[in-house]
Amino acid sequence: MIEEKKLKETLKKIPHSPGIYKMLDSDGKVIYIGKAKELDKRVKQYFQKNYEHSTRTKKLLENVSDIECTSVDTELEAMILEHSLIKQFMPKYNVIMKDDKSYVYIKITNEDFPRVQIVRKVQKDDAYYIGPKTAAHKVKDTFIILKKIFPFRHCNLDIEIEKENQKEPHEVKVSNRVIKYPCLDFYIKRCIAPCIGKCTIEEYRGIIENVKRFLEGRPDNIVKDLKEKMMVAASKKDFERAGKIRDQIQKIENILEKQKISDPNQEDKDIINYVIIKERAYFNLFQVRNGKLLGQENFILNAKGLDDNSQDSEAIEAFIKQYYELATDIPVELLVPHNLENETDIRKLLNELKNKSVKITVPKIGDKNKLLEMSLNNAKIFADRNKPSWQEESEETKSAVEELQKTLKLKNPIKRLECYDISHLSGTDTVGSMVVFENGVPKNTMYRKFKLRTVVDSPDDYKSMEEVLTRRLSKISTEMKNQEYTFKKAPQQYAKEILKQEKETMKQNKLTIKDFYVLEKNSKGKKSVAGLAAVKNLSPKVSQIFGLFVNPKERGAKLGHKLLKGIIEKAKAKRVYLICRPELFDYYLTLGFEQINKLPEEITLNCDICTLDEYKKKLFVVYDKLKHHRDESFEKIPDLIVVDGGKGQLSVASKVLKDLEIDIPHIALAKQLEEIYIPERPSPLPVPKNDKTLHLLQRARDEAHRFAITYNKDLREKRMKV
Repeated sequence: MIEEKKLKETLKKIPHSPGIYKMLDSDGKVIYIGKAKELDKRVKQYFQKNYEHSTRTKKLLENVSDIECTSVDTELEAMILEHSLIKQFMPKYNVIMKDDKSYVYIKITNEDFPRVQIVRKVQKDDAYYIGPKTAAHKVKDTFIILKKIFPFRHCNLDIEIEKENQKEPHEVKVSNRVIKYPCLDFYIKRCIAPCIGKCTIEEYRGIIENVKRFLEGRPDNIVKDLKEKMMVAASKKDFERAGKIRDQIQKIENILEKQKISDPNQEDKDIINYVIIKERAYFNLFQVRNGKLLGQENFILNAKGLDDNSQDSEAIEAFIKQYYELATDIPVELLVPHNLENETDIRKLLNELKNKSVKITVPKIGDKNKLLEMSLNNAKIFADRNKPSWQEESEETKSAVEELQKTLKLKNPIKRLECYDISHLSGTDTVGSMVVFENGVPKNTMYRKFKLRTVVDSPDDYKSMEEVLTRRLSKISTEMKNQEYTFKKAPQQYAKEILKQEKETMKQNKLTIKDFYVLEKNSKGKKSVAGLAAVKNLSPKVSQIFGLFVNPKERGAKLGHKLLKGIIEKAKAKRVYLICRPELFDYYLTLGFEQINKLPEEITLNCDICTLDEYKKKLFVVYDKLKHHRDESFEKIPDLIVVDGGKGQLSVASKVLKDLEIDIPHIALAKQLEEIYIPERPSPLPVPKNDKTLHLLQRARDEAHRFAITYNKDLREKRMKV
């Protein structure tokens, strides 16, 4: 929990205005983002004595080490900023929808002869989109039905009409010729072949319009239009065409008979209900359009700390904000199971996102309430089908990790496990993979892949593994060697030392002790300053580093690098400036700084002697944080390394760790007999085949194998296309 003294200082500075607040843990990671109409009142409420907080809030406050606030003009602006920052930081204690990369949309392109496609992203290309849909396979099943009824194309040919003739075929221009055309769909009467000019633009767009109507839940109009066309064809004695249209009508009517909901008032609405089980919120969404059930979608949201089967306004508000930002269609009414704490702002936000007014209703009786009950039942069924598996943290996965620690006789818990594998095809396109399991479950965002540089066109798994491990572990070797040094805000106890070392710099640049950070060395319980530096945020765009100093006795261990890395991270601006001596110029360039010819005005105004000719002779450099993205995965230190293979691969891992002078527990898992090898033991570790620790290692090994093979396959496909 945040220190009492620091808390009092923080609460004094919180503005009395609308805005957002960020709660950070001891590592500076954002763990919760909230918004408030009055920031000071909302944040202070968390720390009121004798206030009865929920279990979730208590857990949150136990992990809070700092609070940051951003003031805005209105509560709506605060909600929009909150929504944006939650997507950016993905805080642990916010209710967050699972990665939207798993969702798909139906796209109808804007061309002479539009295509109907399944895509994963909405682009600003004047195309027509429907979604998001949570299951691509269901959308594909819908396509199969639609293709039987409407002969639209789904090829990737680019087709433009050049001239419409009195007689068929019309003249068309075809580019992007990825297939031979006309394709099989034309011969089995599933496409009317615009690629060879067999239809006019009007005929084809009539088909596409019917596809749109069907997907939007307006099939009655389709039937009406088709019946009129059938009668016209019959009157002209075109009985073959009339028969085809009759068959289309029958297929559509067969589908319409399966509708479960019929609403006589023909009002478009979404019915939303959910259930919370084991810190996950399972949502069900029914879409009613033109009085008919168009479909249902199901979503899973992280609900860390929320109690099972509870109803929480934050959960449903988070779902509405996140879903309708993705959605291409918003109805006139939402049915929800309980009142929303921020209903007015939610409606304003929907209007802001999609420029559409929406009514939010909490029905208690009648047909609308029955719809909500049906949605709740479906949410429960969805939750039951999606119980946490080995890919989700559970008591079983935690137990497996604890048992593995005991089996390997490790001192520290295995919070982070990294597993490595090599893949190639007869020595070509050799790649390596690193997968990460945290607390026994895969952490996909932490996976990394390696394209081998030293092994080309000849298989050498040992050398390949050595390169992969060296490239990965060299990124943390310096950090591990310097674990006795801690980067921290300069405490008051070091004020005299800072003044002694940087008094002149402080005077010239208007610095205070509060601007300084130190590298504190803790050697056998004795603490001292190994290095120090200051950073000043001069404007939202400009931060400046001052007085970088490393104790001469501590030099040679790359402490300056560690100090700069910490300072840059603390700087609030994206561009961090530094004035350096010529002899240190190359040093800063190797760390990612770039030379500039002129300092920003904010720096020259802040510095008392920056206008002197002697000062202007110094070199100016800048570090652009936008160009140097941190790799969070490579910065973390694993508690256990697993390599795919036997004794040979284990010896490779041991050699790399020895060369880098770091000590990390490591083992090998051999495929053939599923044997575990550990250093300094000639025979494999005896582990029963049904042991859950072995199953955990197998899952990690299989995941690393899958990830490596996928990357190898991707490289080969790219090479073949060139």
